[in-house]
Amino acid sequence: MRPKLGLLLILLLAVLLTGCNQSPVASQPAQPTVTQLPLPTPVNPTDTPQPVFTPTETLPTTAPVDVPAPTATNAPPPIPVGPILERLPAGTEPFFTQLHMVDPLSGWATGGLDGSTDHIFITRDGGTGWSDVTPPQPVDSGAQDVTAFFLDASTAWATFSSLPAPLPSYPVVWHTSDAGQTWQPSQLLDLSGLEQSYVTDLYFVDMQNGWLLTHVGVGMSHDYVTLFRTSDGGLTWTRLLDPYNDGQIQICQKTGLFFLDSQVGWLTGDCGGVMAGVFLTRTEDGGLTWTYVELPAPAENPLLFDVNTPAACGSDDLRFFDSQTGLLGVHCTLYDSSSSEPTFADYLYTTLDGGATWSSTSHPGGALAFVTPLNGWALSHDIYQTADGGLTWNLVNDVHWDARFDFISPEFGWAASYTETEHALVATTDGGAHWFMLEPVIVP
Repeated sequence: MRPKLGLLLILLLAVLLTGCNQSPVASQPAQPTVTQLPLPTPVNPTDTPQPVFTPTETLPTTAPVDVPAPTATNAPPPIPVGPILERLPAGTEPFFTQLHMVDPLSGWATGGLDGSTDHIFITRDGGTGWSDVTPPQPVDSGAQDVTAFFLDASTAWATFSSLPAPLPSYPVVWHTSDAGQTWQPSQLLDLSGLEQSYVTDLYFVDMQNGWLLTHVGVGMSHDYVTLFRTSDGGLTWTRLLDPYNDGQIQICQKTGLFFLDSQVGWLTGDCGGVMAGVFLTRTEDGGLTWTYVELPAPAENPLLFDVNTPAACGSDDLRFFDSQTGLLGVHCTLYDSSSSEPTFADYLYTTLDGGATWSSTSHPGGALAFVTPLNGWALSHDIYQTADGGLTWNLVNDVHWDARFDFISPEFGWAASYTETEHALVATTDGGAHWFMLEPVIVP
């Protein structure tokens, strides 16, 4: 299927209008060319024409930055002989599990067919045409899910694992600096002494420094993990921490990994009520050691983190915009002996001094996504938007589908929406107030 050229013109016009502080025109969902069930179709109450994306002559990309060339000591191992993951043929409609748009036209995604998560895609037209740029990972029983980190429009890292499954036979981290045209594998990861290794987080702060967090087992309120680090762009990985060398991070489920620079990083988690307060740890030595961070209880519920309060609180959705300004989501389940059903409370924590102190305010619930310290969303079936850092929230839409959202500005966003039986790729040009359907297809 050819990308809709008309679809790309109005997006650029919308970008120009946004620069002039004008609101984009509301849109009505388009009807796909194949029969679709109504459930994933976004709700749009207006009758105005559907906005469209327009391609430009010059594709927005970031110039590749060289990483150190392999030497005799860090040269990647040869790819084993045998079948590799096959790229999807042109004309296929992919299913997306993760979206990462870099600008209104360029972006990445992971997904596959029928809910699989073993392919990587790239778009240059706003989300209609996608190229399959999956690395040549050997096919085996231990490597069917891809975890990827996208640094810019050209640079990405990816690794494959599965749970439950035996250890992958080719445990490497792939790297590309030319938008997936070519991939280079790392040296084999050190998985000695492990029975499983499922990747949960892959994070880079620049072209050289990155971390890999893998889940290796559970037991006795522990989520056992290994933490790897690279300082040569992913050619080699050092195993910093594992269940045999704790580092204060083995207890509780981990929900996210974030680094500010080569030394300072954060790990969020959820203890499910096993311990009071919120699991949040910080490192200042690149991940070798971690220190527990004690968050203050919300002013509206000062006993929430008390050991005698029947509550289970976890942290996630951490985002720093510079070395000082950061946001964190805290979600709590409250148990009341007088009621058979728990209640829920959600808070947005803000720091202005690099995490030394935090303040909090409540938010409507759902996943948090911020593009600036002031502009963000609380995302569930009810889509709330804030323009003042979470002090006030405005309900902009309520939808009947679940989704994995990705916003790049207060106006532009995409969502891989899905129900139990259907999936769709939708986009917005007005901050989520209206959504329109895209028709993603694999292009040569």
